[in-house]
Amino acid sequence: MKLAFKVTFFCLISLCAYADEERIYQTDSIGNIQYNKPSQTIQNDGRIIQTDPYGNKQYNKQQYQIKSDKVYQTDSVGNVQYNKPQLKIK
Repeated sequence: MKLAFKVTFFCLISLCAYADEERIYQTDSIGNIQYNKPSQTIQNDGRIIQTDPYGNKQYNKQQYQIKSDKVYQTDSVGNVQYNKPQLKIK
């Protein structure tokens, strides 16, 4: 009984650790999710990071930062590159 409780508690803690991130997956022409292709992870601070099919974040790829109604390009550390083009969310 104690082991089952520990396993359940560990699973809940693991789920809570990833609850603050959202994933955006690629889809095919009819809407099927393509899990074998790279996806994007949106962190709770607004950073968008490319993620490989296994869930590893690719910090060496182009990243973005969402601030209010604009999307800025960032470097690998997360510094906003204000000299690069930006997008506006409507």
